[in-house]
Amino acid sequence: MSCVEDFLDAQMWYLRYCGVFREKSALGGIRLSVCLGVLVVFMLLQSIYIFQHVHHFAMICDAIPTLVVCMVAISKFYIFVFHPAALFALIDSFKALQQRASREDLLLFRRSGAFHAKLTKIYMTSALIVGWFYILSAIVSGISRSLAEGRVRFVAPMAFPHNYQHPLMFALTFLFNCDSIHMSIFISGSVDTCFSELATSVTIHFQLIQRQFQAVDFAARTAEDELEVVVAYHKDVLQLCLAMTNLFQYTVFYLLLLDSVLLCVIGYQFVIFMNTPRVLMLASMAFVMVLQAVIYCYHGSMMYDESLKVADAIYQSNWCEAPPAVQKRLRFCIMRAQKPIVTKGGFIKATLPTLKKVWLGH
Repeated sequence: MSCVEDFLDAQMWYLRYCGVFREKSALGGIRLSVCLGVLVVFMLLQSIYIFQHVHHFAMICDAIPTLVVCMVAISKFYIFVFHPAALFALIDSFKALQQRASREDLLLFRRSGAFHAKLTKIYMTSALIVGWFYILSAIVSGISRSLAEGRVRFVAPMAFPHNYQHPLMFALTFLFNCDSIHMSIFISGSVDTCFSELATSVTIHFQLIQRQFQAVDFAARTAEDELEVVVAYHKDVLQLCLAMTNLFQYTVFYLLLLDSVLLCVIGYQFVIFMNTPRVLMLASMAFVMVLQAVIYCYHGSMMYDESLKVADAIYQSNWCEAPPAVQKRLRFCIMRAQKPIVTKGGFIKATLPTLKKVWLGH
């Protein structure tokens, strides 16, 4: 199967767990609704727990990380609930644009696809280890408490506001909790690596556009026709960038905003639980959340920089040998290329300087 046909297949495979399919079906729609319901209910339960223990800061800090992770997952999942057609149309547009690439250029996309398939597996594996660590810790804690108190005591992986010590209630709570953990992992991992591969494709396209502008001999008779082809290519890529940034704007906003809050809370918990095994859980969660921010900010900066370099590529060509009409057209191309692609959500830009502010907390 070519790299064009299997574009983003690795990410979409994991989303089947949440009922996301290209072809609509009743079963998929039900699972999609159930997933959204589970995440929303989990978020509400965590919020209720926080309000119940509003005077106990340490207990609030236990619930805030899981609440933030759930909110981030919902912000990503909304794409598949409310804009699935826009997402699949964007994927199809990227495929169509790749099909126009030469065999040599297609190798760049093939390498990107192979890299992101591996990245998706590594991301999912590491995130699942973190999730299973929480589940295993709850089981071990429940066994330890039962042995210490001489009676059966149940412990859920996350904090809940209701009493789940009845076996049936605990079974439902435990299954609900495990399902929400796996949903959050598959949604976040798939959307993040999906954005990474889309952004990498955009970066490759801009690099190809730079190369094609520099390859045009503006002194030749065919220069105007060659320029028309490159300008149309540039226009198509810019339209894809606009669709992509619009689709991911809410994800970028909530992810970077909530990551700042989460890192502050985890930093506080590091001080409290410094010499306890819980530090491993906190460190693993912090790593996963920082990794998410790195993906969006790094690729946001790459698209920003490469889109600007198109103007430099035009200037570095032999534009001075072109006819006046072509030179005028090139001036408009440079003016458009000097407006960079900015990946942002609200007032937050996904760039490396933003990542520095998130990481340093200022």
